[in-house]
Amino acid sequence: MPSVPELTPQDVGTPLPIDHLKGPPEDSYTYDYIIVGGGTAGCVLASRLSEDPSVSVLLIEQGPVADTWASRVPLISGNPYRDGTLAATWWSLPMPQVNGRSIQVMRGEALGGTSRINSLLYTRGPPGDYNRWKELGCEGWGYADLEPYFVKSEDSLGHPASKFRGKKGPWLNRQFLSYPYKAIKHVMTALGNANIAYAKDLNDPSTPAATAGPLDVVEDKSFYRASTYRAFLPGKLAQERKGRLKICTNTIVMRVRVLNEEVDDVTTEMRARGVILEATNPRKAGRSFYAAARREIILSAGALGSPQLLLLSGIGPQEHLKEKGISVLLDVPAVGKHLQDHIGVPLTYEVPMSDSLHQLENSTFAAIKAALTYFITGRGLFSSPFQSVTSLIPSRLLDDNLRVVSHDPAELDASVPLNRPDIELMPIGNNCTDADIPHKGIFTLLPALILPKSEGCVRLATSNPRARPDVDLGFFDDPADYVPLRKGIRLALRVADDVRRQGYPLRDLVVPASDADTDIDRFVRAHLRDCFHYTSTCRMGAAPHGERESVVDTELRVHGVRGLRVCDTSVFPEIVATHTMAPAVVVAEKCADLLRAVAKTS
Repeated sequence: MPSVPELTPQDVGTPLPIDHLKGPPEDSYTYDYIIVGGGTAGCVLASRLSEDPSVSVLLIEQGPVADTWASRVPLISGNPYRDGTLAATWWSLPMPQVNGRSIQVMRGEALGGTSRINSLLYTRGPPGDYNRWKELGCEGWGYADLEPYFVKSEDSLGHPASKFRGKKGPWLNRQFLSYPYKAIKHVMTALGNANIAYAKDLNDPSTPAATAGPLDVVEDKSFYRASTYRAFLPGKLAQERKGRLKICTNTIVMRVRVLNEEVDDVTTEMRARGVILEATNPRKAGRSFYAAARREIILSAGALGSPQLLLLSGIGPQEHLKEKGISVLLDVPAVGKHLQDHIGVPLTYEVPMSDSLHQLENSTFAAIKAALTYFITGRGLFSSPFQSVTSLIPSRLLDDNLRVVSHDPAELDASVPLNRPDIELMPIGNNCTDADIPHKGIFTLLPALILPKSEGCVRLATSNPRARPDVDLGFFDDPADYVPLRKGIRLALRVADDVRRQGYPLRDLVVPASDADTDIDRFVRAHLRDCFHYTSTCRMGAAPHGERESVVDTELRVHGVRGLRVCDTSVFPEIVATHTMAPAVVVAEKCADLLRAVAKTS
């Protein structure tokens, strides 16, 4: 496959300070659109905008392309702890409400972003997620508005074409209907015994709010990871468009250049004009370059990176900016606030080694067999997702016996925001804790709170753009989050008991001491983890101040600044009750249409 033409800051920008007499002509470093962040959303946006041969696009990515064989293999690429991983990790701030714990935060830093390292899950979430956004005043963002974008982007190998499933998009997904581990069959039976309905397609908008079934995963016809880089910006396409699409990798944007410009004799406006960039290589720190935008700059650096860049550019809560020695251009209090993530609490069990992914670590024969199977057929554990099935449950419908009880079918209508599931229970054939458990076969039941009320924030650790931002995950900032999560953990314990009654050898390893509230809460604080589904730090809304403060409007434009938008999961008005990759792609698809619409009328 042809490789992506990777450029450097000096290839795409002009040195600073700008020499207008002897420097390169302005057109050589000016682009119609500059996209900061070549991650999950950024690759989609760059691909769609550069479909127009008359448009020039500069895409800037902090990491490399690194399109190696290992980065394409689902099992290998999804291991963030391996040598050569494309995952960047650092510690969150301590959270006093959960025993002062710090938790590792993570994102992908490469072309394709977190779609290069995640668990491959293509999940849209219930329609009620987007109808909730519409309830919050975000017109144009309801499920009916967004469904065409889901269809446009995908090529579903596992489902027939329909009003809600696409067959013509560049992004492939498939299902694995055979279970890689015997335990999963028993878990699915136990979920059925809890009155949780089976669904063949969890992305069908008519799927009930309480459901279990097989997941769609982003793998192509060769059983390679279908990251948004390989789907939307493969080397062949990048080579074909290299005259109008410049891809600058291993590059950090230091700040957005925002000017206060005169509109007329009495009016001025803030306008984003360009970006200052440097190579990520610390030995080249201080050699700054400038690239200018004719039309717009779009931040697609993710829910941790986009707010950081706005803050570095002087846009954010004025007191925080002053504290960090940054000149305040615009007081936008919501920048970096309202961070949300799903809260997972793994319950860990010992199973036969042959029924766990850890067989590959403990048996050379098993590892060689799995590798050969993948080389020859593309199948086996190397192509299997870490998670092949899931279950989604509105905790309010669980009775005292942990069974779903509904007295009215309308309660299961997942298009209604109040009916959405708030618990996901995930069966996973490996260790999901943050500590090694050597020489054992491990199986995990992972309940997660997927509609948390708690919020955290992203703040600058320092005014140095090369420093990681401070991330306060804010878990259990609202103690009400304990209530549904207790039910999720009790449901997991019920499922484990049912699996054992079916005759499967499941032995407790790391589980609560009892099902009493105090023991469950203690267990939660000791063992919770984040799910890397960060959202809402540049959230969408009507105004930057007021009861529901926001950063961008419904066209993703930063309040108070012309020519600057945000396009990633940070714009979510609230977190969705699902894994966030597919929703991030939909935001990019819609953003591309919004930008094209403006260009047509300009």
